[in-house]
Amino acid sequence: MSQAKRGVLIITSVPAFSRSTRLPRTGLNIVVVGGGSAYTGELLTGLLADGALPVERVLLLDVPAGRSKVEAMAAFGQRLAARAGRGAAVESALGGDAPHPFAGADFVLMQYRVGGLAARALDEHVPLRHGVVGQETVGPGGFAKALRTVPVAVEMAERIRAEAPTAWLLNFTNPSGLITEAITAVAGPRVMGLCNGPYITRRLVAEGLGVDVSRVALDVVGLNHLSFARVFLDGADVTPAALGGAGALDPTWASRPEVPSNQYGPALAQALGRVPSAYLRYYWQPDEMLAEQQADVASGRGTRADFLMRLEPALFRHYRDAEQVDLPPGLSERGGAFYSTVAVELMRALAQNQPVESVVNVPNGSVLPELEASAVIEVSALVDGRGARPLAVGPLPAAAAGLVQQVKAYERLTIKAALAGSHSLALAALLSNPLVPSRKVAERLLADLLEAHATYLPRFRGAS
Repeated sequence: MSQAKRGVLIITSVPAFSRSTRLPRTGLNIVVVGGGSAYTGELLTGLLADGALPVERVLLLDVPAGRSKVEAMAAFGQRLAARAGRGAAVESALGGDAPHPFAGADFVLMQYRVGGLAARALDEHVPLRHGVVGQETVGPGGFAKALRTVPVAVEMAERIRAEAPTAWLLNFTNPSGLITEAITAVAGPRVMGLCNGPYITRRLVAEGLGVDVSRVALDVVGLNHLSFARVFLDGADVTPAALGGAGALDPTWASRPEVPSNQYGPALAQALGRVPSAYLRYYWQPDEMLAEQQADVASGRGTRADFLMRLEPALFRHYRDAEQVDLPPGLSERGGAFYSTVAVELMRALAQNQPVESVVNVPNGSVLPELEASAVIEVSALVDGRGARPLAVGPLPAAAAGLVQQVKAYERLTIKAALAGSHSLALAALLSNPLVPSRKVAERLLADLLEAHATYLPRFRGAS
């Protein structure tokens, strides 16, 4: 087992902030955009249940179509606060009814979905009709979601900066890295993207090692949903074991299908030398992923969005039960597990200057010479009251560097296309996506996606 130790800090373009911007002593004012999401129950539990943060107010903000859900989540939060003996106010508001919803905010958490789950279902089904993987963050599905979301995200970030100049923006809205890059350009450095994926990887590896998750650390680098991790146990590099090679792992670990040596073969896992994000399977095994998705649709199970639309009514029946202060039993099937763990951990570090090592999406600076300094990457960082300072995690694996560069080029083209409403830039972005096989497929996909989401893409009407 290698005894290589972890890297040292390097300085990037992410600037520090003076303590003159410290948060008010009376408590934290937190705004959650997309507060009617089923995820919000877990987030509220993390914010209110254990008193780790001095929360004064949580405002759950949503669109008028989400009124019933956001009001249910606010009532659930009020019950949580009462059970915990907290004086925090939990409120809901609709976008059109709140003239200055971000005024005084210390944190704004962004977790919304333009078009809701119905739009996600289109993101998944339309590509499948063209023989392409349908997924909400990668491929044409992620592209369509980004076209809908980027203009909304940028306009909202500009409004947040006008109303709350020192607020931290924590973005969980997918595709997280792409959206974070778009809003960082207008909202400045007090922006971070977050994702539960690296934390889930950390927990999974700890389970395989048979140790508490606190003893496991990751050095992560790459892009959101396209990142690569070195794994450390008590400071010692155990990456070969985590990949499925030699090491003192629980014997059951080596047989699990998601272990990289089983999923991609031992030769490729060895060449990679890092534990990849689970989303790499869409890039390296698109034929298998497509076949699985097509089989699910043919069987009547449908796509992931179809499943979630069947699940959500039961979740909200639970949230609306005036006696309930616990999370719905089916919430673990919703996805997004441990999002609240990551979010609360970051808020404690930023608000109370309690340093924590976390995985965030921030501008590259000088971390990856393969990418521009302003390109948002996913990276392990030390986070405290000054912000995030990425760790020195070494170069990208040679086996994946080209793919990362291609996906970043696609992301940046997509941002430009979304803001300009440009068909030509949108086509160029789709052609740059590794999951789109040809120009003809790209043209047909673009036409179908623009038609399917026309309500949410006003910038593309009459554009060229």
